[in-house]
Amino acid sequence: MNKHYRYENIELWQEAVWANKISPIAGLVNWLGAHESVDPAPYKNPVNGLSGDACKTLPYYNLKTNSVNRPEVIAAWRNKGVYYDCRAMGGVAWLIMAPLACLQNSGAKLPALLVMHRTDITDPYWAMKTLEHYQAYNEMLAQDQDKLIIYIATPAPDFNRIYVNILQEAFVFVPGDTQQVFLDVSVVYENGGTLKDIREFVYKDSNPDAAVVKFGSAHVPALDITGLWESKCSLTRDQVTKLNWSSANFDLDRVIHSETGKKMIEGIALEYQFDSVDDPGFIQYWAERGLKYVSHVTQLRRWKAAIPFGALQMPEKKLPVICVMQEVNHANEHLAVTEASYFYEYFRIAAQGDCILVNFVLEDPNDNDLLCDILDQAFALYPIDPGRVYIAGHSHNGHYALEFAERHPRLIAAVATLGDPPGLMTTGLIPFTDEKVEQLRTRDIPLINLVGYVEPKCHFPLNQDAAGYRTLQDVGPLVTFEQRAASWRRRLRAFNCPDKSLQEIQATQNSPDQAIRLLGIPGDKSATLWLDGFELYIVDIKNNEGKFHLRMVAEENMPHNTTPAQQVMSWSFMRRFARDTATGKTIELD
Repeated sequence: MNKHYRYENIELWQEAVWANKISPIAGLVNWLGAHESVDPAPYKNPVNGLSGDACKTLPYYNLKTNSVNRPEVIAAWRNKGVYYDCRAMGGVAWLIMAPLACLQNSGAKLPALLVMHRTDITDPYWAMKTLEHYQAYNEMLAQDQDKLIIYIATPAPDFNRIYVNILQEAFVFVPGDTQQVFLDVSVVYENGGTLKDIREFVYKDSNPDAAVVKFGSAHVPALDITGLWESKCSLTRDQVTKLNWSSANFDLDRVIHSETGKKMIEGIALEYQFDSVDDPGFIQYWAERGLKYVSHVTQLRRWKAAIPFGALQMPEKKLPVICVMQEVNHANEHLAVTEASYFYEYFRIAAQGDCILVNFVLEDPNDNDLLCDILDQAFALYPIDPGRVYIAGHSHNGHYALEFAERHPRLIAAVATLGDPPGLMTTGLIPFTDEKVEQLRTRDIPLINLVGYVEPKCHFPLNQDAAGYRTLQDVGPLVTFEQRAASWRRRLRAFNCPDKSLQEIQATQNSPDQAIRLLGIPGDKSATLWLDGFELYIVDIKNNEGKFHLRMVAEENMPHNTTPAQQVMSWSFMRRFARDTATGKTIELD
């Protein structure tokens, strides 16, 4: 590594450069988290007296959110006309409480109250305790039926500004009015202070306390944060530089002073320069690179397309399409800019005339079925080969990509999941039941999974217990060798590949092949490549029909973030396949 390797805009890696892009209420949110007292009392009504890890045996325990979601409690609120949803992201857990009626009308926007709540989210009863703690707020919602509440539960102050991402996602699940967003500031007054006294918080007016309103029939002291809660930062920069997205062995300087870092900055610079994809300069940016960037709306949901000008001039020549599952919704106008930055290499591939891009995702597998209608519209508008439709997504969007392909196997020719565990396991997003595994087994979905070797969940090697966690991180459910091997065997079964015993998986520790040894995966083909300054370890697995339709890739010294090399490799894999839309058969292209 050479720290003298520099390039244009390298300063964008520095946090200070983004100071004016950060949500103005970040300091206030941190203050609230630091000053709320955490209730140490146990849950008053434990199920069958169970507590702690013993709760994980309950049928309504959710692994991803580490929450016991008691059916009778949820039903009681439902009977009052209130919808309950429990989710997690980036080590933070959150709840949505909303009028049931609003779920049927995404066009009717409701004021939203954001409540930051310090609690012990390692306690499986944290969600039930949160509902009890804010009983008056929830009763207000049930009575008023004209607002929604988002509770963000954190074990410590939200220094990583996860609240921004959560609000963006919440406004996809429920129709929150982004022009009427309020923050519960009752903790400030309960501590005998005022907003004006909080030095970390600078409001747009000199006296923020005068702007506090009494929200709803419960008269919750709330500050209008419309236009203030959003950050206009870089997702890539945040995930590469912040500790919660990597494990202990990560070397940030190696990324910054590399060709990978240089390529990442091309996309990051977009996020720094543009706040909206409607900016004429943003559209012109892609036009200068040979792409027409277009916005569409289907059933009130926004999606984007990027089409090579050459394809528009020769519509008789059909191109493949990559459906990139990344947020471009209206909750935050900067989101679509982030999408183009995050998957910049796919845009570069499209600009060369190799494919068309369609960008869309919602935050629920059922809602993502709307992509079928979007593709029908895209087929009518653009020269797309319906037999070469590919889908890709990073992290939870990778789970959604595979889920969509499993639901629509005659539509999707191949899948790229990025940042997902090599093995399969049930998550709060996708319940990988035995039934689903057997369904996948019959689908023949070519798939490449690409991850960083120093992801926070320490995916590799599979052949031993996980190591390298940072002390601040939740280690997750795939820690022991036995857990990791079991999840891999589940992947093998789902993709119709021969099973491997625990002994065979463990034996890879002594393999002379570097990729097999470092991934801990018994493979039928393997390779180690060097691209843009880092090694990529590749293992291919042959299925029971003798076809190489499953590939695992890990990139040296990379955190939980997609990289240019990973996107290039995913395209190299997916483009090998087509789908016979009549028979559903996979076609291997020359």
